[in-house]
Amino acid sequence: MKIYQYIVLFLFAVVTAGCYLIDDDLSVCGADYLIHYRMNLVTEVNTTIDEKLSSDMEKPVADALKLWAEPYFMGHAHDLDMSFFSLDGTDELLEHKSDIIDASQKSYTLYIPRMDYQHLAVVNIKDNENAGLMGGQFASSMCIAQREADTLPSHNTAIYTARLPMYMPENDSDLSFNVHLYMASCAVAIVQTNQSTTSLRMAKVLLSGTASRFSINDSLYTFNHTALIRAEKVLDNCYAMLSLPSRDSITGTSGMQARAKRADETLWQLKVYIPTADSKVTETVLSFPYPLKAGTMEIVKIEAQEDGSAVVIGNPDVGASVTLDWKEGNEHDVITG
Repeated sequence: MKIYQYIVLFLFAVVTAGCYLIDDDLSVCGADYLIHYRMNLVTEVNTTIDEKLSSDMEKPVADALKLWAEPYFMGHAHDLDMSFFSLDGTDELLEHKSDIIDASQKSYTLYIPRMDYQHLAVVNIKDNENAGLMGGQFASSMCIAQREADTLPSHNTAIYTARLPMYMPENDSDLSFNVHLYMASCAVAIVQTNQSTTSLRMAKVLLSGTASRFSINDSLYTFNHTALIRAEKVLDNCYAMLSLPSRDSITGTSGMQARAKRADETLWQLKVYIPTADSKVTETVLSFPYPLKAGTMEIVKIEAQEDGSAVVIGNPDVGASVTLDWKEGNEHDVITG
Protein backbone atom coordinates (compact mmCIF):
# COMPACT_ATOMS: atom_id res chain seq x y z
CA MET A 1 0.00 0.00 0.00
CA LYS A 2 1.32 3.44 -0.89
CA ILE A 3 1.30 5.81 2.02
CA TYR A 4 1.28 9.51 1.18
CA GLN A 5 2.39 12.23 3.52
CA TYR A 6 1.91 15.85 2.67
CA ILE A 7 3.45 19.22 3.20
CA VAL A 8 0.62 21.76 3.03
CA LEU A 9 1.51 25.31 2.19
CA PHE A 10 -1.35 27.72 2.83
CA LEU A 11 -1.65 30.82 0.67
CA PHE A 12 -4.33 33.24 1.85
CA ALA A 13 -5.47 35.98 -0.53
CA VAL A 14 -7.33 38.82 1.14
CA VAL A 15 -9.23 41.80 -0.13
CA THR A 16 -7.18 44.94 0.13
CA ALA A 17 -8.60 48.37 0.82
CA GLY A 18 -8.95 49.14 -2.88
CA CYS A 19 -9.21 47.29 -6.16
CA TYR A 20 -8.92 48.04 -9.83
CA LEU A 21 -12.16 49.31 -11.34
CA ILE A 22 -12.97 49.10 -15.03
CA ASP A 23 -16.12 51.07 -15.93
CA ASP A 24 -17.20 50.62 -12.31
CA ASP A 25 -17.35 46.85 -12.83
CA LEU A 26 -16.74 45.49 -9.35
CA SER A 27 -16.27 41.93 -10.68
CA VAL A 28 -12.56 42.62 -11.06
CA CYS A 29 -12.20 43.16 -7.32
CA GLY A 30 -10.62 40.45 -5.25
CA ALA A 31 -12.28 38.16 -2.77
CA ASP A 32 -11.09 35.89 0.04
CA TYR A 33 -9.29 33.30 -2.07
CA LEU A 34 -7.80 30.31 -0.27
CA ILE A 35 -5.17 28.33 -2.15
CA HIS A 36 -3.78 25.07 -0.71
CA TYR A 37 -0.39 23.95 -2.00
CA ARG A 38 0.24 20.27 -1.39
CA MET A 39 3.46 18.40 -2.12
CA ASN A 40 2.78 14.85 -3.30
CA LEU A 41 5.58 12.92 -1.66
CA VAL A 42 7.24 9.93 -3.32
CA THR A 43 7.47 7.73 -0.24
CA GLU A 44 7.44 4.52 -2.32
CA VAL A 45 11.11 5.17 -3.13
CA ASN A 46 12.02 3.64 0.24
CA THR A 47 9.95 0.60 -0.70
CA THR A 48 11.84 0.36 -4.01
CA ILE A 49 15.17 0.49 -2.18
CA ASP A 50 14.07 -2.20 0.29
CA GLU A 51 12.85 -4.46 -2.53
CA LYS A 52 15.98 -4.08 -4.67
CA LEU A 53 18.47 -4.20 -1.76
CA SER A 54 16.83 -6.75 0.51
CA SER A 55 19.67 -8.95 1.77
CA ASP A 56 21.50 -8.43 5.05
CA MET A 57 24.73 -7.66 3.16
CA GLU A 58 22.94 -4.96 1.16
CA LYS A 59 21.33 -3.28 4.18
CA PRO A 60 24.18 -0.73 4.70
CA VAL A 61 23.81 0.33 1.07
CA ALA A 62 20.03 0.54 1.40
CA ASP A 63 20.30 2.70 4.52
CA ALA A 64 22.86 5.02 2.90
CA LEU A 65 20.77 5.34 -0.26
CA LYS A 66 17.66 6.26 1.76
CA LEU A 67 19.60 9.03 3.48
CA TRP A 68 20.83 10.29 0.10
CA ALA A 69 17.32 10.23 -1.40
CA GLU A 70 15.45 11.74 1.54
CA PRO A 71 16.04 15.45 0.75
CA TYR A 72 14.75 14.92 -2.80
CA PHE A 73 11.82 12.51 -2.47
CA MET A 74 10.33 13.49 0.89
CA GLY A 75 8.84 16.68 -0.51
CA HIS A 76 10.76 19.40 1.33
CA ALA A 77 9.77 22.81 -0.03
CA HIS A 78 12.49 25.44 0.19
CA ASP A 79 11.18 28.01 -2.30
CA LEU A 80 7.86 28.46 -4.08
CA ASP A 81 7.45 30.31 -7.38
CA MET A 82 3.86 31.28 -8.32
CA SER A 83 2.80 32.61 -11.73
CA PHE A 84 -0.73 33.54 -12.77
CA PHE A 85 -1.45 33.83 -16.50
CA SER A 86 -4.49 35.04 -18.40
CA LEU A 87 -7.05 32.54 -19.66
CA ASP A 88 -8.57 34.92 -22.20
CA GLY A 89 -6.36 33.74 -25.07
CA THR A 90 -3.47 36.16 -24.59
CA ASP A 91 -1.65 33.69 -22.29
CA GLU A 92 0.32 36.54 -20.70
CA LEU A 93 1.67 36.79 -17.18
CA LEU A 94 -0.61 38.85 -14.93
CA GLU A 95 0.66 38.17 -11.41
CA HIS A 96 3.83 36.66 -9.99
CA LYS A 97 5.15 36.00 -6.53
CA SER A 98 7.99 33.94 -5.08
CA ASP A 99 8.77 33.15 -1.49
CA ILE A 100 11.12 31.13 0.68
CA ILE A 101 9.10 28.50 2.52
CA ASP A 102 11.44 26.19 4.51
CA ALA A 103 8.55 25.04 6.67
CA SER A 104 5.75 22.51 6.60
CA GLN A 105 3.18 25.33 6.69
CA LYS A 106 3.29 28.97 5.71
CA SER A 107 0.65 31.70 5.63
CA TYR A 108 0.90 35.01 3.86
CA THR A 109 -1.32 37.49 2.03
CA LEU A 110 -1.56 37.95 -1.70
CA TYR A 111 -3.99 40.17 -3.59
CA ILE A 112 -5.15 38.92 -6.99
CA PRO A 113 -7.98 40.69 -8.89
CA ARG A 114 -11.00 38.51 -9.62
CA MET A 115 -10.60 36.90 -13.05
CA ASP A 116 -9.75 33.50 -14.53
CA TYR A 117 -6.09 32.39 -14.38
CA GLN A 118 -3.85 29.61 -15.53
CA HIS A 119 -1.71 29.06 -12.45
CA LEU A 120 1.77 27.50 -12.71
CA ALA A 121 3.76 26.75 -9.55
CA VAL A 122 7.34 25.52 -9.14
CA VAL A 123 9.10 24.40 -5.97
CA ASN A 124 12.85 24.09 -5.28
CA ILE A 125 14.08 25.90 -8.40
CA LYS A 126 15.77 28.93 -6.80
CA ASP A 127 18.91 27.14 -5.60
CA ASN A 128 19.12 24.48 -8.30
CA GLU A 129 22.62 24.81 -9.74
CA ASN A 130 21.82 22.93 -12.96
CA ALA A 131 18.41 24.32 -13.98
CA GLY A 132 16.36 27.50 -13.87
CA LEU A 133 13.07 29.03 -15.01
CA MET A 134 12.79 30.54 -18.50
CA GLY A 135 10.07 32.06 -20.68
CA GLY A 136 7.86 33.12 -17.79
CA GLN A 137 6.06 35.94 -19.65
CA PHE A 138 3.65 33.40 -21.14
CA ALA A 139 2.25 30.14 -19.77
CA SER A 140 2.98 28.33 -23.03
CA SER A 141 6.69 29.24 -22.94
CA MET A 142 7.41 28.89 -19.22
CA CYS A 143 9.83 26.02 -18.72
CA ILE A 144 12.53 24.53 -16.56
CA ALA A 145 15.74 24.70 -18.59
CA GLN A 146 18.85 22.73 -17.69
CA ARG A 147 22.18 24.53 -17.97
CA GLU A 148 23.99 23.73 -21.23
CA ALA A 149 27.27 21.84 -20.71
CA ASP A 150 28.98 18.63 -21.77
CA THR A 151 28.88 17.28 -18.22
CA LEU A 152 26.92 18.45 -15.19
CA PRO A 153 26.94 17.32 -11.55
CA SER A 154 23.96 15.55 -10.06
CA HIS A 155 21.10 18.02 -9.54
CA ASN A 156 21.20 19.43 -6.01
CA THR A 157 17.43 19.98 -5.64
CA ALA A 158 14.36 17.97 -6.69
CA ILE A 159 11.97 20.16 -8.68
CA TYR A 160 8.20 19.92 -8.18
CA THR A 161 5.65 21.62 -10.44
CA ALA A 162 1.90 22.16 -10.73
CA ARG A 163 -0.59 23.67 -13.16
CA LEU A 164 -4.17 24.60 -12.36
CA PRO A 165 -6.84 26.59 -14.21
CA MET A 166 -8.41 28.93 -11.64
CA TYR A 167 -11.95 30.01 -12.54
CA MET A 168 -13.49 32.81 -10.48
CA PRO A 169 -17.22 33.25 -11.26
CA GLU A 170 -18.65 36.67 -10.46
CA ASN A 171 -21.45 35.22 -8.33
CA ASP A 172 -19.16 33.03 -6.22
CA SER A 173 -17.63 34.89 -3.29
CA ASP A 174 -16.34 31.83 -1.43
CA LEU A 175 -13.57 30.34 -3.58
CA SER A 176 -10.80 27.91 -2.67
CA PHE A 177 -8.24 26.08 -4.80
CA ASN A 178 -6.12 22.97 -4.28
CA VAL A 179 -2.75 22.90 -6.02
CA HIS A 180 -0.99 19.50 -6.16
CA LEU A 181 2.76 19.67 -6.82
CA TYR A 182 4.36 16.65 -8.49
CA MET A 183 8.02 15.78 -8.85
CA ALA A 184 9.57 16.62 -12.23
CA SER A 185 12.94 15.05 -11.34
CA CYS A 186 14.08 11.44 -11.01
CA ALA A 187 17.04 9.47 -9.68
CA VAL A 188 19.31 6.61 -10.67
CA ALA A 189 21.49 4.54 -8.34
CA ILE A 190 24.08 1.95 -9.35
CA VAL A 191 25.25 -0.62 -6.82
CA GLN A 192 28.23 -2.98 -7.12
CA THR A 193 27.24 -6.26 -5.48
CA ASN A 194 30.54 -8.19 -5.52
CA GLN A 195 32.65 -5.74 -3.54
CA SER A 196 33.64 -8.47 -1.06
CA THR A 197 35.07 -10.77 -3.75
CA THR A 198 37.08 -8.30 -5.86
CA SER A 199 39.32 -5.32 -5.22
CA LEU A 200 37.95 -3.46 -8.26
CA ARG A 201 35.69 -0.51 -7.57
CA MET A 202 33.64 1.91 -9.63
CA ALA A 203 35.41 5.25 -9.90
CA LYS A 204 33.03 7.31 -12.04
CA VAL A 205 29.48 6.92 -13.34
CA LEU A 206 27.76 9.17 -15.91
CA LEU A 207 24.11 9.25 -16.97
CA SER A 208 23.10 10.19 -20.52
CA GLY A 209 19.82 10.50 -22.39
CA THR A 210 17.94 12.73 -19.95
CA ALA A 211 15.85 15.78 -20.78
CA SER A 212 17.19 19.29 -21.15
CA ARG A 213 13.89 21.15 -20.64
CA PHE A 214 10.45 20.69 -19.09
CA SER A 215 7.46 22.72 -20.28
CA ILE A 216 5.31 23.24 -17.19
CA ASN A 217 2.07 24.22 -18.91
CA ASP A 218 1.83 21.07 -21.06
CA SER A 219 4.11 18.72 -19.03
CA LEU A 220 6.41 17.97 -21.97
CA TYR A 221 10.13 17.19 -21.77
CA THR A 222 12.50 18.12 -24.60
CA PHE A 223 16.01 16.91 -25.38
CA ASN A 224 17.73 19.69 -27.33
CA HIS A 225 20.93 19.96 -25.29
CA THR A 226 21.44 16.65 -23.53
CA ALA A 227 24.29 16.74 -21.01
CA LEU A 228 26.00 13.91 -19.16
CA ILE A 229 25.04 13.86 -15.47
CA ARG A 230 27.84 12.88 -13.08
CA ALA A 231 26.87 10.59 -10.20
CA GLU A 232 27.74 11.25 -6.56
CA LYS A 233 29.50 8.62 -4.47
CA VAL A 234 27.14 7.38 -1.77
CA LEU A 235 29.43 4.52 -0.65
CA ASP A 236 32.43 2.80 -2.23
CA ASN A 237 30.04 0.43 -3.98
CA CYS A 238 27.15 2.83 -4.61
CA TYR A 239 26.78 5.90 -6.81
CA ALA A 240 23.61 7.94 -7.35
CA MET A 241 22.43 10.98 -9.28
CA LEU A 242 19.37 13.23 -9.58
CA SER A 243 18.31 14.52 -13.00
CA LEU A 244 15.41 15.18 -15.34
CA PRO A 245 13.80 12.03 -16.83
CA SER A 246 14.57 10.25 -20.08
CA ARG A 247 12.46 10.00 -23.22
CA ASP A 248 9.29 7.97 -22.89
CA SER A 249 8.66 6.66 -26.39
CA ILE A 250 6.80 3.54 -25.29
CA THR A 251 3.12 4.34 -25.79
CA GLY A 252 0.01 2.21 -25.77
CA THR A 253 1.78 -0.68 -24.07
CA SER A 254 2.68 -1.31 -20.48
CA GLY A 255 4.65 -3.65 -18.28
CA MET A 256 6.68 -6.52 -19.73
CA GLN A 257 4.95 -6.18 -23.13
CA ALA A 258 6.40 -2.68 -23.46
CA ARG A 259 9.89 -3.89 -22.61
CA ALA A 260 9.67 -6.77 -25.07
CA LYS A 261 8.29 -4.48 -27.79
CA ARG A 262 11.17 -2.01 -27.52
CA ALA A 263 13.98 -4.28 -26.38
CA ASP A 264 16.28 -2.87 -29.07
CA GLU A 265 15.60 0.79 -28.22
CA THR A 266 17.97 2.79 -26.04
CA LEU A 267 16.25 5.51 -24.03
CA TRP A 268 19.03 6.28 -21.54
CA GLN A 269 22.52 5.03 -20.70
CA LEU A 270 24.92 4.64 -17.80
CA LYS A 271 28.65 4.93 -18.45
CA VAL A 272 30.61 3.07 -15.76
CA TYR A 273 34.37 3.51 -15.35
CA ILE A 274 36.37 0.97 -13.33
CA PRO A 275 40.18 1.13 -12.92
CA THR A 276 41.90 -2.27 -13.25
CA ALA A 277 44.85 -3.76 -11.40
CA ASP A 278 47.28 -2.71 -14.17
CA SER A 279 46.28 0.98 -13.79
CA LYS A 280 44.11 1.03 -16.88
CA VAL A 281 40.46 2.06 -17.03
CA THR A 282 37.59 0.07 -18.50
CA GLU A 283 34.45 1.83 -19.75
CA THR A 284 31.14 -0.04 -19.84
CA VAL A 285 28.16 1.63 -21.52
CA LEU A 286 24.87 0.19 -20.26
CA SER A 287 21.85 0.88 -22.50
CA PHE A 288 18.30 0.80 -21.10
CA PRO A 289 15.24 0.22 -23.33
CA TYR A 290 12.61 1.45 -20.85
CA PRO A 291 11.93 5.01 -19.66
CA LEU A 292 13.41 6.72 -16.65
CA LYS A 293 10.29 8.44 -15.30
CA ALA A 294 9.71 11.48 -13.12
CA GLY A 295 9.21 10.73 -9.43
CA THR A 296 11.04 7.40 -9.56
CA MET A 297 14.38 5.95 -8.55
CA GLU A 298 15.93 3.31 -10.79
CA ILE A 299 18.36 0.97 -8.99
CA VAL A 300 20.87 -0.89 -11.17
CA LYS A 301 22.95 -3.72 -9.68
CA ILE A 302 26.23 -4.71 -11.30
CA GLU A 303 29.20 -6.99 -10.77
CA ALA A 304 32.72 -5.81 -11.65
CA GLN A 305 34.70 -8.31 -13.74
CA GLU A 306 38.47 -8.75 -13.56
CA ASP A 307 38.93 -6.83 -16.80
CA GLY A 308 37.05 -3.89 -15.26
CA SER A 309 33.83 -4.39 -17.21
CA ALA A 310 30.46 -4.10 -15.47
CA VAL A 311 27.79 -6.79 -15.83
CA VAL A 312 24.18 -5.96 -14.91
CA ILE A 313 22.54 -8.39 -12.50
CA GLY A 314 18.91 -9.47 -12.91
CA ASN A 315 17.99 -7.41 -15.97
CA PRO A 316 18.55 -9.15 -19.32
CA ASP A 317 16.98 -6.26 -21.29
CA VAL A 318 19.98 -4.00 -20.65
CA GLY A 319 22.54 -3.86 -23.43
CA ALA A 320 26.27 -3.37 -22.79
CA SER A 321 29.37 -2.33 -24.72
CA VAL A 322 32.86 -2.47 -23.24
CA THR A 323 36.01 -0.49 -24.02
CA LEU A 324 39.17 -1.90 -22.42
CA ASP A 325 42.07 0.47 -21.76
CA TRP A 326 39.67 3.39 -22.21
CA LYS A 327 41.16 6.80 -22.93
CA GLU A 328 39.54 10.21 -23.14
CA GLY A 329 41.03 11.86 -26.20
CA ASN A 330 44.70 10.96 -26.43
CA GLU A 331 45.25 10.68 -22.71
CA HIS A 332 43.92 8.64 -19.85
CA ASP A 333 41.21 10.28 -17.83
CA VAL A 334 42.76 10.29 -14.39
CA ILE A 335 40.22 8.68 -12.10
CA THR A 336 40.59 8.20 -8.39
CA GLY A 337 38.22 6.44 -6.05
